[in-house]
Amino acid sequence: MIIGIDVGGTHADGVLLQKNSIIAKNKVSVDHDNLGDSIIYLLESLLPEDRTSLHRIHLSTTLCTNALVNNNLEKVGMLIQAGPGMNPDFLSCGEAVCFLSGAVDHRGQVIRGPGTAAVKDAIAEFKRSGIDSIGIVTKFSHRNSEHELWIRDQVKDEFAHVSMGHILSGMPNFPRRVYTTWLNSGLKSRFLEFKEGMEKGFAALGINCPCYILKADGGTMPFSSGCDLPCQSIHSGPSASVMGALALVGGGDDTILLDIGGTTTDVALFADGIPLLEPYGATVGGRPTLIRALQTRSVGLGGDSLVRMKDGEFLIGPDKQGPPFALGGNAPTPTDAMIVLGTIEAGSKARAEEAMLMLCPGKETNETAIELLRCFADRVYDTVTEMIEEVFSRPVFTVSAFLEREKIIPDKLITIGGPALALREVLEERFKLDCIVPEDYEVANAVGAARARLTVQASLYGDTTTKRLSIPEISLMETVGNRFDMMEAEARLIDTVTTMAHDMGAVVTPKIDFIERLEMNTVRGFATTGKIIALKAQIRPGLDEEQE
Repeated sequence: MIIGIDVGGTHADGVLLQKNSIIAKNKVSVDHDNLGDSIIYLLESLLPEDRTSLHRIHLSTTLCTNALVNNNLEKVGMLIQAGPGMNPDFLSCGEAVCFLSGAVDHRGQVIRGPGTAAVKDAIAEFKRSGIDSIGIVTKFSHRNSEHELWIRDQVKDEFAHVSMGHILSGMPNFPRRVYTTWLNSGLKSRFLEFKEGMEKGFAALGINCPCYILKADGGTMPFSSGCDLPCQSIHSGPSASVMGALALVGGGDDTILLDIGGTTTDVALFADGIPLLEPYGATVGGRPTLIRALQTRSVGLGGDSLVRMKDGEFLIGPDKQGPPFALGGNAPTPTDAMIVLGTIEAGSKARAEEAMLMLCPGKETNETAIELLRCFADRVYDTVTEMIEEVFSRPVFTVSAFLEREKIIPDKLITIGGPALALREVLEERFKLDCIVPEDYEVANAVGAARARLTVQASLYGDTTTKRLSIPEISLMETVGNRFDMMEAEARLIDTVTTMAHDMGAVVTPKIDFIERLEMNTVRGFATTGKIIALKAQIRPGLDEEQE
């Protein structure tokens, strides 16, 4: 048995699965000030009588997203080695940044080491500022992590949390690596506190099975990895939506997915049934990162969004003021319109009608409700249209490969989330597409969290001229011979990814895909001196049944 839990902005949804069938499901309101308590309360309602039959727990959490949105990141001390040729000031993250001397070149060769005195001065200044979390990034550390590891050794005994850029991603892009490291460092203590609180709750409930966290790419990682890589759990809610759609409906077509919650609507796109992936990494809080993520968009538009009138037009969201008016709230919401039209049975219909009269005094409440929901559908349609145009303005990747198409032409619309069924008719009218609302649509994200499988990605860079091999995600650097070739590189990276997966708890290793292969000769004086080999391999995001 597997329990899947998805924590949204308004509710937390949970399911208990046995061989992919739902045995139990539940939904509770979320108290974001006591997030762990809300999750434990939901978890208790889903537990089987025989606790030993519970194989694992998969959790999609808004913890890190909320910390970012609410500006509750821990203060981070950043140690950055930018090397020559650029003004690094634009890379400043927060108030505590130290730019170090020294450099590594684009092929991973050390030009000059970092200054010991500067590192010592930075340590002293960071400690005076009460900083306990450090981020370390050196340019080209994905080719040679020697300087990051050396700096780590100088600071590890002085600070509780240390993040290094090369561990977070083997992808090139120095500014993105800096922002990713800063974000990861700022989340570490909060995630660790959350993990410890959850584990106390598990122990109180007699649960001793593994717990996995959903990642932004639609895969999972164990709690232990989450403490080292908390930034990977950003956008885990939208990725749960995508996995839930795959689990409940399947793929095969160009599809628009809408996950309509109480606070936001998340949008995702499928090409031939395969989810799209952010090509370079997610943009988080306006900063570009190397966080591997599914291509999703969130708009502040949900069933409980505050509705106002301005110049004769409805303004929906992005904020909300508690529950719908029909459920004791203080302001009209789209949910009140659904209650008036009878597509949702909840609360007081009289109060829902009163909410419509607050918006349009003297007008028929049914007419106001219909116009409000059509406005809601228009906003969603505009978001989807903008997303398609934006996504296809640059190279497009799916979770499996580069997409050699200029656009998608949606064949269907999949809608999940609490208001999905109530909005089906108005969405079909606006999109001119069949709107599929699957069974168990209201807990689709929890199903997606439960069904997602563990994912791993790693990179290899080999240079037979310098005789250097690097696999940054595991801090590996070693010497290779001048006959090192692509076949050996592939075998080495497969072994690395397999080991990483098993260390994270995988029993059976899924198929490993190579998503990047590059081989080129190095030349000096018109003669070939060796070759450079670059590889990237992954366990593809998908449903756990694909492991069987």
